[in-house]
Amino acid sequence: MRLDNPVADAIPKAINYWGDATSTIDWCEENYVVCKYIAEFWNTSTNLVFFALALLGMYKVRVTGQENRFLLCYMAMLVVGLGSWLFHMTLQYKWQLADELPMVYGTCVCLYCALRADVKARVGSDLTVSLALFAYSTIVTLVYVQIRKPVFHQVAYGIEVFCIVLLNTRHQIEIRKTNPRAYIELRQLFWVGLLSFGAAFVLWNIDNIFCGNLRAIRNALPSVFSPFFQLHAYWHIGTALGCYTTIVYQQYLRLVKLNTIGDYRIRKTALFVPYLDKSVKEI
Repeated sequence: MRLDNPVADAIPKAINYWGDATSTIDWCEENYVVCKYIAEFWNTSTNLVFFALALLGMYKVRVTGQENRFLLCYMAMLVVGLGSWLFHMTLQYKWQLADELPMVYGTCVCLYCALRADVKARVGSDLTVSLALFAYSTIVTLVYVQIRKPVFHQVAYGIEVFCIVLLNTRHQIEIRKTNPRAYIELRQLFWVGLLSFGAAFVLWNIDNIFCGNLRAIRNALPSVFSPFFQLHAYWHIGTALGCYTTIVYQQYLRLVKLNTIGDYRIRKTALFVPYLDKSVKEI
């Protein structure tokens, strides 16, 4: 039997800190469980990997005197991480766009680097490539904000990634014949980036398809172990590493094309994250 309690009934029910979700996607992570100020805590906090890698890349570009195109790549990566942080923290549609659209724009910058890696490319074609990529980004933006279908964004982003993989493969085939040492290092960077993206994509799909099963597993486990089954969080870690490594690849490729790769070498941090640095003789 329920006993009426006028005082209790008068207390408003708890509401989400950022209000009801307005995004077109609500991921598998349970909302406002870990922190009342963050809708999806693990999906939000793993964007710190984007921040850390982007800042590392920006710093290395400056201290080694590389081209500003790569600085722009890392800045775009930083913006993607910030947009993703705000999206998963709030689940608001405006921040969903701040996450998804910069993914398209930033990948266009990387695609530009892949298209313009060869120093022998025709003078004046920079403008053509830039305008084509700008047009692509504009069309994707206008269509997406109208139809609001996440699958459209996913396909648009996937097309860009596929083009980068295709172009980088072609570059590797060419370099294999002329610079075997550079080919080996490029191939290593290529596979680290590709496998990071691939593993992240697999976990992303498992999270989407088997969400009910994953939630049941998390509920059955002690709370200290449940975060390890937040698979969308691994998507952020994998794509951050994949994006970062792809940019390092573009930097290395450009130096090979400019015939200045002898002044640089690949180094790794304590966590085995690769980066380009000046050779010892240049320091």
